[in-house]
Amino acid sequence: MNTKAKKSNKGAWAMTIISGIILVFLTIFLPEGFWLGLPTFFGGLVMAMDWV
Repeated sequence: MNTKAKKSNKGAWAMTIISGIILVFLTIFLPEGFWLGLPTFFGGLVMAMDWV
């Protein structure tokens, strides 16, 4: 029987949105820092979409 508990992903979505905003600002003002924001953005996206 598949009884997967439903958990809240609000924190993961918040992390994804905030890191996405930071990623945009890094791209605009410090282009070489673009790569620094990618792990947090995609990590938050994976947790928010419940792919883990």
